[in-house]
Amino acid sequence: MDTQKIAARFLRAVGGLLFTLGLVHIAATPHIPGLLGGSPPAVYQRAVGPTLLNHMLVGILLLPLGYSTWLAAAYRELWAMRILFANTIVVFTLPLSIAAFMRRPEYYTSPLFVAGVGLVVIISLLMVAATLVLVRKQKFQ
Repeated sequence: MDTQKIAARFLRAVGGLLFTLGLVHIAATPHIPGLLGGSPPAVYQRAVGPTLLNHMLVGILLLPLGYSTWLAAAYRELWAMRILFANTIVVFTLPLSIAAFMRRPEYYTSPLFVAGVGLVVIISLLMVAATLVLVRKQKFQ
């Protein structure tokens, strides 16, 4: 099997994983008030609404990101390569953002959070490698 077909399969899998990550994000949203429950009441009241909104929006936005990646991986046209390239840049920023903003060890006690972080790291690495293979092959054809 040639590398281009393998890369396309990886990207289809990545699209599915991104979509799954969006569902995990949405499923985890109801658990956020409990995670904030130990906060002082004034902090809780200010933080719970924006945190729930942010978590839900990220989950919702991961759904079309996953779907467009899955769909574009099936094509070799320029538009598909552009979508894959843009989606790869976005996905590559996710583990960097987690590392920059989620530094407290207690965040990593939640199984859903750890699963999400693991998926993000795997997805971003697979996506970069597969997109580079496809874009590089496209460039020379």
